[in-house]
Amino acid sequence: RTALVHDWFQGLHGSERTVAAMLDVFERDPDVFTFHAAHELLPDRLASAIVKESRLGRLPGVRQRGHDPGRWRWLLPYMPYYFDHLDLDGYELVLSSAHACAAGVRTSPETVHACYCHTPMRYVWMPEAERNRVSGVKGAALRALRGRLRRFDRRASERPDLYIANSSAVADRIRRFYGREALIVPPPVAVDDFPRDVPRDATAFLWVHRLVAYKRPLEVAEAFRELPDLRLTMVGLGPLEDELREQLPPNVELLGWVERERLAELFAQAGGFIHVGEEDFGISMVEALAAGTPVLAADAGGARDIVRPERDGVLIADPADPLQIRAGVRELAERSWDAEDLRGSAQRFSEERFRERLAEALRAQGAR
Repeated sequence: RTALVHDWFQGLHGSERTVAAMLDVFERDPDVFTFHAAHELLPDRLASAIVKESRLGRLPGVRQRGHDPGRWRWLLPYMPYYFDHLDLDGYELVLSSAHACAAGVRTSPETVHACYCHTPMRYVWMPEAERNRVSGVKGAALRALRGRLRRFDRRASERPDLYIANSSAVADRIRRFYGREALIVPPPVAVDDFPRDVPRDATAFLWVHRLVAYKRPLEVAEAFRELPDLRLTMVGLGPLEDELREQLPPNVELLGWVERERLAELFAQAGGFIHVGEEDFGISMVEALAAGTPVLAADAGGARDIVRPERDGVLIADPADPLQIRAGVRELAERSWDAEDLRGSAQRFSEERFRERLAEALRAQGAR
């Protein structure tokens, strides 16, 4: 028997897609445990595999609806207790999928516990990096909780028998914060979901992210002000939307939210994709490559695993500098890129490769 433990399911984003792909590694679907699940936003197979969530996570006011973040984040102080007291007796393998507290589950000596770590808790171990992500009342609350969460997380880090990181950047954090080594298994990406028969416009660029400060939407838009011969389409929602619209140059368009099929077309049409925020991994960069589109990225985080300079795109040192962004965009526009080579590069991160790597890592640890 296998148990799969994930922090929470607030929709079908990167970590949730990874958990969904984990189901295919096993002959029989694992029992899935979580603190909170927005069942209506999950695929039926994943939703039906969830056997337990916390009572607090099931409260009506906590439920996630559409783009509304809900109130579940305010329950973070209760999550360590929930995972610490989960009853996982009788399972031969426990696979925790963690970016918060899920790695803190207790298992018997006979059970293999492998943790797939999306990142150690950023708001605990990287408070400076989180300053632009979490602010206001929520930020103040997290600062007050940081010491307690850090003590729990440090104890919890000793519980897995095996750590698996989604990128070399996260493996470095696991080594630095926990004193543990980690295998690297990049998350799965649906690399075959992009059209090949869409005309490409070498002067058109694409940016797809949440409109928050650390994604650098204002800096990217400003960089295009001095690139009048090129165009930028920005896709995303977030708190910076009004400020961004007020200062958009004439060659920059903000679409807001678009359907998945339309987004795949935009990836395939673009002459380049811009991703200058530091990410734990960065699935959208792989999606761009899968569409045959080169990438401009910050030389940090997961981009270092994905973007090989001169083969997959361009890396810049300072993503906060519009001058460097502008120079990187110009280099993307002026170089010749082979779309088939880029698509081939994306195959490194396919769903099939993810399943193979994860299964191999679990077998090597003695999981059956």
